Amino acid sequence: MNHGIDATTLETMPLSEDAVAEYLTDNPDFFLRRRDLLARLTIPHAEQGAVSLVEIQLKRLRERVAELEEDITQLMSLGAKNDRLFRAFAETHQALLRTNQPHDVQKILQTLSAQLQLNVSVCIYHDIAGMTAIPRQAVDQLKNHHFAGRRCYLGRLRRVDAEVVMAQPPELGSFALVPIKGEGKEWGLLSFASADGGHFQPDMDTLFLEQLASHLAILCSQWAQKGESQ
Repeated sequence: MNHGIDATTLETMPLSEDAVAEYLTDNPDFFLRRRDLLARLTIPHAEQGAVSLVEIQLKRLRERVAELEEDITQLMSLGAKNDRLFRAFAETHQALLRTNQPHDVQKILQTLSAQLQLNVSVCIYHDIAGMTAIPRQAVDQLKNHHFAGRRCYLGRLRRVDAEVVMAQPPELGSFALVPIKGEGKEWGLLSFASADGGHFQPDMDTLFLEQLASHLAILCSQWAQKGESQ
């Protein structure tokens, strides 16, 4: 077991880099006792010439402060982005709560897409006047190819697949596909698309998207029942 190196042992053993490093590690107060030595020691530097240990430590501290400031800036930016997302989706839910017409859904989602700078599409399997219909088989094939057992798909799509859910999908873009389902029944597919191929990533959180899809499922159920009763 290594019990460290004291000054006496250091004087009697061959002086090596490892021995010096171990001694300084075991005696962190060494330079506190030898402040004169700390001020006199210099380290060769390729760009700055000889630099004192104090200057090196200050430089590292400044670099660490800069890194922390950058981390804080990124966290603040992420917080502001999340706040904008929350507000945009909250306003969308409020608008959907106020509507009782299926044809208003696309207008509401167009407002959301403008806020998020994304394309959006809602395709429904069932016959609900005012909403875009899509064959269930086409979506099932798409899900079999891309979902791999996941609730949603986020990533790139081939052009032929993207055109199944969106009339004019962006070239080389990325997509978020979320089934519109609730109470054990699937009504269709909610799709978002970005011209940025890296915008939607598989590890992204889909809570806001799934909540919106669930809200649409409730509306589809209400409108389908209303249509059947007429």
